[in-house]
Amino acid sequence: MNVLDYLDKDSIILDFKQKNKKAALSAILDHIVLKKKLKKESKKDILKIILQREEIGSTAIGGYIALPHARIDSIKDVMLCLCIASEGLDFDSLDQEPVNIIALLLSNQKEAGLHLKMLAFLARMLRDKYFVQQLKAAKTEEEVLALVSKQQQVSR
Repeated sequence: MNVLDYLDKDSIILDFKQKNKKAALSAILDHIVLKKKLKKESKKDILKIILQREEIGSTAIGGYIALPHARIDSIKDVMLCLCIASEGLDFDSLDQEPVNIIALLLSNQKEAGLHLKMLAFLARMLRDKYFVQQLKAAKTEEEVLALVSKQQQVSR
């Protein structure tokens, strides 16, 4: 699996400034709509589904990482959006620490296997504290893509 098949410059948000989970998820979906990867009329329903998933348990897994995700019928292809919040934000993290890296994964119901593989791979890749520090310091989308490309070789 190649993460870069699902991540491009338009799927990266640098210098993310939101302060809490709901505002962050809404802003990420706004970005995806702006980049024409999601229909505007789908945003409200998708946000509701993601927030319902978060009520079950926070997807902030510790180590400054959150992996919000949902399988939604209206999503045609697997979507990945990577956000870097250098100041950190409150995401109800298991370790009570702020989150700096948010990897939002959306897919349709038929992609259950790929969805789970992608979540596992992202979690494994983002466990590397040095990699997370490099992502936090990245200044351009191209730099993020290069870091992800290099890291996925290590994480396989």
